[in-house]
Amino acid sequence: MDVSIRDMLPSEVEDVKKLFKRSLGIVDRIVFQISFEEALSSAQKQKGAILVAAYNGNIVGSVSLQFQQIKGKLTGFIDALVADREFRGKGIGKSLVKEAIAWLENCGCEVIYATADRYNSPSWNIFIHNSFSLYEIPQQLKDYGLSFLRLWIKEFHFVGFGTFFLKRSLNEEKPREINESKHFLAAILAMSIVWWIQIFRSGGSLVLVPLLFSIVCISIMAHELSQKLIARRLKLETTFKAWGSGLLINMLLAAIGGFFPAHGSTYVEQLDYRYKSKDKMGVVFAVGPLVSLFFAFTFWSLSFFSTSSLLVASGRVGYTFNLFLVIFNLVPIKAAGGFVWDGKKILNWNKVVWLALLIGTTALIMLDYLF
Repeated sequence: MDVSIRDMLPSEVEDVKKLFKRSLGIVDRIVFQISFEEALSSAQKQKGAILVAAYNGNIVGSVSLQFQQIKGKLTGFIDALVADREFRGKGIGKSLVKEAIAWLENCGCEVIYATADRYNSPSWNIFIHNSFSLYEIPQQLKDYGLSFLRLWIKEFHFVGFGTFFLKRSLNEEKPREINESKHFLAAILAMSIVWWIQIFRSGGSLVLVPLLFSIVCISIMAHELSQKLIARRLKLETTFKAWGSGLLINMLLAAIGGFFPAHGSTYVEQLDYRYKSKDKMGVVFAVGPLVSLFFAFTFWSLSFFSTSSLLVASGRVGYTFNLFLVIFNLVPIKAAGGFVWDGKKILNWNKVVWLALLIGTTALIMLDYLF
């Protein structure tokens, strides 16, 4: 496929917007449009560009580029990488990323950042094979302190649940990836803090603090390890990764009484291979909400039948937390950045199973409402 990569012409702005419309879901379209407009503005200041892939006179791909000075280093950002839905798998994304890297390095960028869905996404593999590596929060804090939030804002990472920062540096060694156990600990501690904040806001008993930690630990481990166990039985290796953006937003929401169960996800751990078996993937991701639904009912029963106010309060938290986990894992959408939520994976695999889980969840909500 003879595709040319070049700077976008001023007359092609609408063509790129049409590319977004026909190739992206509504969430990605909004985020990509914002990134596109920012890159256009940066291009006018000679601090950015839009590269397009052209084929037979048509725009079949684009990528947005920006750079700025951060901590004394000229830092580049690759955003809004998209290939036409009809031409995916033809190497368009790979060509765009290679040209994007060359463009930013020619501008003098020492460090380049991007975000991508973990593991089995085409964009993840493209970046990994262009010398990008996972760039996790501890390393971000070490390099930037609280200024790491500037990176998040620049990459719209606050809405990119399920996506991870990737870094390409000319002069630095690749950072060592944080192991799974620390990701579990981060997710459990952060979600416990969310519930502790809620307790303090409502004037609840401090005795609930260790109980809430236990409830969060049991709920998260049961949900994620059940998926890991089933995946292993199906000969798929997995790893759990906490979502830094989701955990931070959760703690901010807790301060005003809000809650959003975005703690992390279990990923099928293999580069360069997109699992085609809907049966395997569907089973893996249906187990999580099924287990959480069971625990939601168990904690509801504890709160309903217990005569201890402490156990009633604990049961309500366990019921609410697990119920939110079920609902969150049944929502059939893609998040910003292309991350496919578990609900969509389940729905694509087996609509009957997805519907059965939805009916079970609805029945539990009605049971709680009536009694």
